[in-house]
Amino acid sequence: MAEKERLLKKYEAQARPLPIDRGEPALDFFSPFGPMIAKTRAPERLLQRINDHADGLVSPGKGIEFLLPDRLIGEGGEGSLSSYVAGIIRRYLAALENNPEVTVDFEVFWVISQYAGTPSPVHFHSADISGVLYLKVPDVEAEEETRTYISGRNAGYINFLIGGKQRFSKSLISFKPKVGEFYIFPGWLLHGAEPFRGEGERRSMSFNAAIGGGN
Repeated sequence: MAEKERLLKKYEAQARPLPIDRGEPALDFFSPFGPMIAKTRAPERLLQRINDHADGLVSPGKGIEFLLPDRLIGEGGEGSLSSYVAGIIRRYLAALENNPEVTVDFEVFWVISQYAGTPSPVHFHSADISGVLYLKVPDVEAEEETRTYISGRNAGYINFLIGGKQRFSKSLISFKPKVGEFYIFPGWLLHGAEPFRGEGERRSMSFNAAIGGGN
């Protein structure tokens, strides 16, 4: 019986209402199904370390994608990039599955540098857990903020989507990139980045990780 209870907790959503409606009488809203996305802010020291490396490879105005070397990923001991990301992943999984005792094996870290007009088409990753950390963001033209997703907003947002346009259900969420913001999500969750119009570079780091152990 105890084993079955542990398995149930792994898959059972918590009854936590969302702060959507403040009217009377109380009307609580719940979003118990589907993937969860976590967002945090990465420490400045890690941003600087990755950007220092990337600055030597990026040419202004020319997009590029490259792998991070093992040296950069592992240097710093407990303060390393790999240790930091593994810690965030364990917190993410502890909140979702009530079980922080997992192993995190990183497959790859890479950086993507993009300039105006370059999208990242909707895709998914083969890993259990993936993430996106924003290292630099462009100056987006203000008028682009007001356009809708349907009309092709070119403001450089990252979109996460699942399912279709079922009535009474949400299937898309968009975030405006900000330096230091770090998103963690299941690798199978569809996501993509819109192109932007304006000056500057959109630079981000992504990773793929396999998860083992646990209940």
